[in-house]
Amino acid sequence: MTEPRPPEGLPNAGRRSSWATPMPRRARKVLTADVRGEGLNARIAGRVTAAVGTMYAFYVFALVMAGWILWQSAVASKPFDPYPFAFLLFLGNIVQLLLMPLIMVGQNVQAAHADARSEADFQVNQKAEMEIEKLLQGLGEVDARVDERTREILGRLEALERAR
Repeated sequence: MTEPRPPEGLPNAGRRSSWATPMPRRARKVLTADVRGEGLNARIAGRVTAAVGTMYAFYVFALVMAGWILWQSAVASKPFDPYPFAFLLFLGNIVQLLLMPLIMVGQNVQAAHADARSEADFQVNQKAEMEIEKLLQGLGEVDARVDERTREILGRLEALERAR
């Protein structure tokens, strides 16, 4: 592909101006591997957070709770965990205490990934802004050339009018 050249007779004819040179602008995809936390612990926390943070996990927990309550209140002849379901609450609290730190670590890993994506977006936006500034500068140069040529043409037309 050949470079566009300005028409002959313009002040910068035969020379490409600096505003027409595009800046390299490549979006960088931020991968999870780029932002991994500290080894195995962060990977486990990320996977647990991803698994527990789904509706499927909610459905599993809800089914286990409903099954336990149904079994203890309607099916079992001598329930070992009657109505206030104290043992079920105890087990639920243990699960919560175990999952809470894991989920918090996983959220930190996810936040680091979001920060890295944000930084990559900022870099691309900054380059695009600089290129837009160059384009605006170039459009200003073109506008000045058009004004100059318009004044020149109007001056020639006035000269022709006077010569008649």
